[in-house]
Amino acid sequence: MQQSCNIIIAGAGITGLTAGYELIKKEPKTFVLFDGQRPGGALSTVHQDGWTLETGPNTIVLTNTYLTALISELGLEAETLSADRVSGNRFIVRNKKLIPLPGSPGAFLKTPLFSLRAKLRLFAEPFIKRGTDKDESLADFVRRRLGEEFLTYAINPFVAGVYAGNPENLSARMAFPMLKVLEQKYGSLIKGQFRIKPEDRKPGDLPRAEAPMVTFGQGNQTLTDRLAKKLGSSMKPGSRITRITKKEKKTGEISYSIETETGDSFITNSLILTLPLHVLKGIRWTGFGDLSPDKMLPEVTYPPLSVVHLGFRREDVAHPLDGFGMLIPAAEKMQILGCLFNSSLFPGRTPDDSNFVLLTCFIGGSRNPDFAMEDEGDVYRRVLEDTSTLLGTKGEPVLKRITRWPKAIPQYSVAYQQVYDALAEMEKAHSGLHFLGNFRNGIAVPDCVRNAVRFAEGLNPSP
Repeated sequence: MQQSCNIIIAGAGITGLTAGYELIKKEPKTFVLFDGQRPGGALSTVHQDGWTLETGPNTIVLTNTYLTALISELGLEAETLSADRVSGNRFIVRNKKLIPLPGSPGAFLKTPLFSLRAKLRLFAEPFIKRGTDKDESLADFVRRRLGEEFLTYAINPFVAGVYAGNPENLSARMAFPMLKVLEQKYGSLIKGQFRIKPEDRKPGDLPRAEAPMVTFGQGNQTLTDRLAKKLGSSMKPGSRITRITKKEKKTGEISYSIETETGDSFITNSLILTLPLHVLKGIRWTGFGDLSPDKMLPEVTYPPLSVVHLGFRREDVAHPLDGFGMLIPAAEKMQILGCLFNSSLFPGRTPDDSNFVLLTCFIGGSRNPDFAMEDEGDVYRRVLEDTSTLLGTKGEPVLKRITRWPKAIPQYSVAYQQVYDALAEMEKAHSGLHFLGNFRNGIAVPDCVRNAVRFAEGLNPSP
């Protein structure tokens, strides 16, 4: 039997759940479809023998007012944990040593992370002319403005940590739009940091220095679990969507029929698609002509990424772990992209915080995609080689766990504008069809929440 609904949201990650929560306030007849055992998408927390393990985003940075308002409205403020002050310490690996990322001009002058030549090159940045390439790679942008060494030991590891990506492939304008704003409007990244105006930021953005880093007592999945609970019967667990059919009546009214592999069927006038782009391309589209995702969307890279949790006794780790974690440049030729010191950030991540520590390592990504999917034993062996070299770990961990994401994070590559153009063209051609997700306007949790709330505010539900 086909179920009819005014609005259907396909996909129940943080974007779909937030959009559903906001829309249901004014349009009770809203369905949120999800595939699998639970909603939440990449926000996933595992509790194992007293350990709290994040298999997706490990922290949430409250960078905009939309996310802080959502947490408050959901009644989650009392469950929120703020990161320990050591989280301000970030380490970059150079010559197989952890070096603190300098946090002040004085520290920058003294740091061994960059050579004297690189430091002098950075001071030249305000005098570099504005670029003229409208779709410059992030690597070329950084080379031009900051120099090769800054690219190698700052931007390369940072991009691996955020996108699991490669700055040679990412678009500076699409992946880090603020860089282009600072250059084009203020002529310099350094000068722009001091002169930037509120209107230059995205709506609701807070200055990064003022944005607290948080999690919840029971982990980040608390946020999506609470959203799903609020949605109640509007949540429609099901299975993979196999076909979407566009139907147009003689009156001009358009509807969309959704079929799943278990035989469920839904129909709506407003369809919001928050599924990953590679999933959208695999659906059968009927009645869309040449303006369907399988025909319109360019191929977008989603590199594989694996998350490796390692729990140790405190005495089996030589490093004090007095920071957020470490990022590893590709030039260091290590196996892992980076590692978070979870038990230093928040309490209750281990069975006993005074006797155990928790590390979360990331492998694969664009740098080494094959490694992400290698045999489990080989992964542990090679990751432990790196943690032994860098952190002084010894012996076998008391906890080991791998979570694999075969297609992790969409890469906002050079020419990614083609994706935005294709999405806009399809929305224009098909009334009531909308695309929303981390493939558009930012990949981070705060970006997804902001985009979903702002979308809901502007949508006119069917009567």
